[in-house]
Amino acid sequence: YAGCLDAAMRKDVPDLDAALAKGDTSPATGWLREKVQSHGGLREPGETIEHACGFAPSTGPLLDYLEAKFGAIYQL
Repeated sequence: YAGCLDAAMRKDVPDLDAALAKGDTSPATGWLREKVQSHGGLREPGETIEHACGFAPSTGPLLDYLEAKFGAIYQL
């Protein structure tokens, strides 16, 4: 689910990296609180992720993240 949440959060919070680089986690924690934590006990995990992200959980976003991160390091 982490890849899906990361992709959706980055879409909704375009300045996320800049905030985190400054040590400001409030955009991330605010997004998680609004989209995930406030609904977590009311739905099954997959439903919570789909509601938060706007798409069904899949491996695609995690693979995209890993390819971007490690592709640059290992020239993949």
